[in-house]
Amino acid sequence: MSKLDKFVLVTSFLLVGLTSSAFAQTSTATLRGTVEDGSGNVTLGATVTLTQASTGLKRTFAVRGDGQYNFTFLETGGYSLEVQAQGFKSYKLERFELAVAQNAELNIVLQPGNITDTITVTASEASLQLDTASGALGGVVQRTQIDDLPLNGRNVFQLAQLEAGVSSSPGSRSAIPSLGAGGVGELSINGGRTLTNEIVVDGVPVTNKADNLPSLRPSPEAIQEFRIITNSYSAEYGRTGGGSLNFSVRSGGTKVRGTLFEFLRNDALDATNFFVNQTGLQKSKFRFNQFGGNLGGPVYLPRFGTGGPAVKKSDKLFFFFNYEALRVRQAQLRQSNVPTLKQRDGDFSELLGAAITGVNVRDTSGALIPARVGMIYVPGALVAAGQPGAGSRIVFANNVIPRAQQNVVGRNLAAYYPLPNRAGFTNNYVVNSPISNTENQMVVRLDYNLSQKHLVYGRIIKDFNSTENAGPFPGSIAGTQGGPFVTNRPVSLVLDYVWTASPRVVAHFNAGVTRFNNRVTQFSDGFDLTTLGFPAYLAKASGDTRVFPSTTVAGYTTLGPTRGFGNALNNQDTFSLNQDVSLLQGAHSFKLGANQRAYRIYNYRPDDPAGNFTFTRGFTARTANDTQSGDAVASLLLGNPNAGRLAIVPQPAVQNLYYAFFAQDDWKVNNRLTLNLGLRWEADLGNTERFNRLTNFDRNGQFPVSSLSVAFPAATNLGTRTINMRGTVTPIGRNGVSSREQFDRDLNNWGPRIGLAFKLDDKTVLRAGGGIFYASNSGGGFSTATYALSDIGETPFIASLDNVTPTPGTSLSNPFPNGIVQVPATFPGAFYGYGQQSLPVKVRDIRQPKIAQWNLSLQRELPWHLKVQAAYAGSASIGLLSGPTDLNQLTPETVALGATVLNTLMANPFLTLPADQRPAATSILGRATLSVGQLLRPFPQFGNVVSYNMNEAHATYHSLQLRVERRFSDGLLFNGSYTFAKTIDDVSSISAGPTIQNPNYQNYYDRRNNKGLSTFDVRHRFIGNVTWRLPFGYDRRWLKEGVIGQIVGGWGVNAIVQAQGGFPLNILAVSNGLQGLAFVGSTAAVGGLRPNLIGDPVIADATQRKTSLLWFNTAAFQAPPQYTFGNSPRTFSNLRGPGHFSTNVSLQRNFKFTETMRLQFRVEGFNVFNRTNFTTPVSVLGSANFGRLLAAEDARQMQFALKLYF
Repeated sequence: MSKLDKFVLVTSFLLVGLTSSAFAQTSTATLRGTVEDGSGNVTLGATVTLTQASTGLKRTFAVRGDGQYNFTFLETGGYSLEVQAQGFKSYKLERFELAVAQNAELNIVLQPGNITDTITVTASEASLQLDTASGALGGVVQRTQIDDLPLNGRNVFQLAQLEAGVSSSPGSRSAIPSLGAGGVGELSINGGRTLTNEIVVDGVPVTNKADNLPSLRPSPEAIQEFRIITNSYSAEYGRTGGGSLNFSVRSGGTKVRGTLFEFLRNDALDATNFFVNQTGLQKSKFRFNQFGGNLGGPVYLPRFGTGGPAVKKSDKLFFFFNYEALRVRQAQLRQSNVPTLKQRDGDFSELLGAAITGVNVRDTSGALIPARVGMIYVPGALVAAGQPGAGSRIVFANNVIPRAQQNVVGRNLAAYYPLPNRAGFTNNYVVNSPISNTENQMVVRLDYNLSQKHLVYGRIIKDFNSTENAGPFPGSIAGTQGGPFVTNRPVSLVLDYVWTASPRVVAHFNAGVTRFNNRVTQFSDGFDLTTLGFPAYLAKASGDTRVFPSTTVAGYTTLGPTRGFGNALNNQDTFSLNQDVSLLQGAHSFKLGANQRAYRIYNYRPDDPAGNFTFTRGFTARTANDTQSGDAVASLLLGNPNAGRLAIVPQPAVQNLYYAFFAQDDWKVNNRLTLNLGLRWEADLGNTERFNRLTNFDRNGQFPVSSLSVAFPAATNLGTRTINMRGTVTPIGRNGVSSREQFDRDLNNWGPRIGLAFKLDDKTVLRAGGGIFYASNSGGGFSTATYALSDIGETPFIASLDNVTPTPGTSLSNPFPNGIVQVPATFPGAFYGYGQQSLPVKVRDIRQPKIAQWNLSLQRELPWHLKVQAAYAGSASIGLLSGPTDLNQLTPETVALGATVLNTLMANPFLTLPADQRPAATSILGRATLSVGQLLRPFPQFGNVVSYNMNEAHATYHSLQLRVERRFSDGLLFNGSYTFAKTIDDVSSISAGPTIQNPNYQNYYDRRNNKGLSTFDVRHRFIGNVTWRLPFGYDRRWLKEGVIGQIVGGWGVNAIVQAQGGFPLNILAVSNGLQGLAFVGSTAAVGGLRPNLIGDPVIADATQRKTSLLWFNTAAFQAPPQYTFGNSPRTFSNLRGPGHFSTNVSLQRNFKFTETMRLQFRVEGFNVFNRTNFTTPVSVLGSANFGRLLAAEDARQMQFALKLYF
């Protein structure tokens, strides 16, 4: 090593330590190899010259005694290579391609002769196909595939599904994916969780902190290619629980080249969706227009002086510009459950069903009548003990609620429901709801090749996109649910510099930032709550974020925005810096580097500023837990919510830092064996908040009220007990706490990596790899990223004091009679959260999830440019993050006391405390009576203590992966992959989604009971793609000239075929009376309660088959008795949702005008055989649609396009 090399290496190490980086996921390529003579001896004095095809930039390497050459940090694209040595013929390799993040090996054998004689070799003859330098699994999506394959919505992220081990969901196959996310969020890579993949563009991470989704979706016209790395990659890669997607943006060259394009779709060209046909509606309107263009080439600089042209083409400065616009106007089939006109008027006689044998009840006229299914009962009226029908509520005569007893607010809310346009009570309102999407994206890249030693480029991607969604009730301000107006303004910047200090030492610097700006505006923006009859104090509490109240009516479509989806403004930044150094020393190719990132969230999301109210059948049923009577709309008309809250949340400013250091040695032991040895250290530090408003929950902390003496009612046989009050919310960065980070620092995250590639012969390679990886401890959405803020004002709705009778004086007309809890000016102290209905917390002992990956593969090169591979890939994960978990769940011993004891009301002992130690009157502990169950909770001073992102989940993955590949040659490219896999876990994600049906434990004290197939497990998956430019015409093999050549020439056919099995079903049950005392919340959507299995859920009888109306045997499930957990497994291996099969095809015709200009006409069809691909069936027991399929992916769609290449 020369003195200069040593100086550069030491200087670079110092810069690594001082500046750090975030580039580990490199977007460049490496080419290395040996130069020998025919006897296997090293060729001393050989000079290797590598030339970039687009810019003409040359890089040289003088081969020394080790015979090695090494080119690092190469831009992706075409190159040529020439080797010269005295006494040998010159060797020239014609244009070949280097892919993003490729570690290519090319060993060269020189032949004796005159240096002026040249042996020219083609890329196919050089045999660059085999992966002889690494044991990692993955693949590359080439520019040819991006350009030619049919892409639904031209969403480049969809092409990640072409790789073995990658499974998809309906969201990742959508024609119009979520803007920003691009549909990539639902990809599972080699058993890794969705939302845990690393995505980088030009080495800069584009995933955000909140949910680990990409902030932008690059235009396919701007992408050169991208690599999907799926298993056991080098130490350069980290912060991922699945795989890594690595994109490279195109750059300009010495020649001016460009493209103009227009893609057009219309519903007249499309088939009709299955459910549109079923409902008899007309096909939804659809207008899709995507257009734009790009231009790249040298920068023309002005000339100063006399004579000659005014500008001169630069041979060092190059530009690339891309613009893409999207305009979509479509309609989505929405099926809703709405009350009938009679129900809105209080007449529920239509719901009356069969008589219930042996049960008689009193009606409001005093008559004793047989109980019937569907009866509506008076919430606060119980038949006296000793009377016929004792223990039941009194039923409304004729099942009609008199107008005088209806609540004015409830009646006004119900009036916002549209009237049914279909018969029946299920899916009785069907409409094609308008949706519009608008997007404009600009990409600019500038490359400056100062010299062979100094290369620099800058790049910006700026996007503006917006969506307007009319929701289930078009034209109504009350049916919007999510965000009706959503605008996103993402931007990504990168500055990249490569310094070739010497042929053996190359340093690389990279800096970038990705910003995601998101704004949500409701149709009901500025809504006046008093027009519904709400008191003025509620409207005042809403402040500047006045919207329609979130109103959940069980069994019916929600009115107003979904909880937490009022008006919102969310900004997220991802900053990254990097430096790494590449060093060739003999047979060792070293790379050392460091990574640093800063993730920030500025989130204005007022949560429930207009109130959030949930209505169930509970208050209008015969008894509180009867499932054959009552109705949620009846409870709404009476103004009796089952639960509710009003929350005022400040605007947080949250940040967390990420650091990593790595060392990688790719050791070419000999011409047959290469070892990959690496070590990575990383730390994803805890959140900090600008104003130190974050908190932790200390389960063993002493509450200010150290103990509480409780004399339980005699009927409970619990006697008198002293309850030790432990559990406190502690501040961070204030009140004497010095640490500003929300988690304890986890600094023991060492990730060794090892891989090998062993050439059994010139055409066969045995490869293996393994390593330890660490996923991010972020994700789960905006809420989980900012949860555990101390300065929150939450006012609970006290629905009942005894779980039977509505709280006197509390209804929709006066939902918060004790006043509104305001945002505290300072940390409230040790009493924080006292009596709060639901307390979001984070514990300190959160660490990065740990994943071990391994693989073994055999790769073989075949004739006709084919490569086949068989691989086994596996992983095991520990400490994965769980979903929301209630730390205040009743213990199994307490649950065993049963409903009678736990629901018993008694005098509130908290009110016997000194005045300064009592809970607030507005809290759930401020009422005169409490249930025994509340006092027996682990932390009786709180309601639900909901902890987010704890390290309690585990997973394993095993797979067989078969792959055949033909890289583009002679106009033909194809790939095919088959994966046979099994994924087992106990929690499949930290948040629910299209694939993840429920992220919660049923019973926190029996987490092992959750173990089963992952909800994203896919047993069988095949995907294949082909790009074939037919061998006729001007630039093809046959008929290059003449009239026939013009007619039959220029055609191309491209296709993607995929077939995938369904996801295991996760059957859930509704509340069985636990009322939040044993699991998070009181509904299945939150708590994960499962039913009892009383039969075979699989429809196997020859006389019956699965249909959209009955996908599984619903009679096999039964709600568990009160205060018990269901015995059905979390998922079923033999009970899965529908699979997916689709074929996408494009047909192209090219018309040549000049050598550099051609016009391409293309016709593309998606799901061309019009197969109905259903989504997951409704899996919540008690739902009117239980067991039914309610949605399907897109039917056949056609698209036309024109592209002008010049």
